[in-house]
Amino acid sequence: ALDAAMAVSGGLDMRQQLNFKRSMRLWQPMLTFGLREDILTGKYGRHYKHRLTEDQFLKLLRVTSISTLDVEAIVTYNSFDNLLHYYSEMSAMGDRDPEFGLLGSATKEKDSSSSGGGDKWGRIANVSVPFAVLQSLDDPLIGWRTIGTEDPKGLAESGTGNLMLVLTKAGGHVGWPTGNNPKKNGWKWMSDAARDFVLAVDIARKEQFLAK
Repeated sequence: ALDAAMAVSGGLDMRQQLNFKRSMRLWQPMLTFGLREDILTGKYGRHYKHRLTEDQFLKLLRVTSISTLDVEAIVTYNSFDNLLHYYSEMSAMGDRDPEFGLLGSATKEKDSSSSGGGDKWGRIANVSVPFAVLQSLDDPLIGWRTIGTEDPKGLAESGTGNLMLVLTKAGGHVGWPTGNNPKKNGWKWMSDAARDFVLAVDIARKEQFLAK
């Protein structure tokens, strides 16, 4: 059974990526080429060639952003209705009304009296094990709006309190470089954060067991 989980630079509501134009234009193209090559030349390449039509496969060859890659490689291959449908299904908060005016929706008024209610937060309120979300607000690939809400405190208090948000002002995407020579420490800060979370969960479980 799963005892704990942690998402690092992953985003809770990927529908918000639909409005992250700067990422699509500037940063995503740098990563798209490698990902596209992995799909086409990797072990799944033959499956794509078998399932996609000639026109669909040609579109896959021409993608220039992660978002369009998701359309041509994921949405088409797995028969999702569209990119919004895919992002809704794959996101922990994809079953609730999106915030930040996405799709013409207006951000709902915050209701502190219902901040812990499951209905307001959807399926993420059903998380039954400690779940930490580590996200940098300056992430150039996965925008800060993918946190899914303007009320992070209410989100952290949703359900039975298993969700922990660790939001940093800086850190980039799966990075958090430290020191004058970031190469020296590599991904130490991020790795230490994951380690400390897991150790804290383990200690808490042992204390609960001894208290019985």
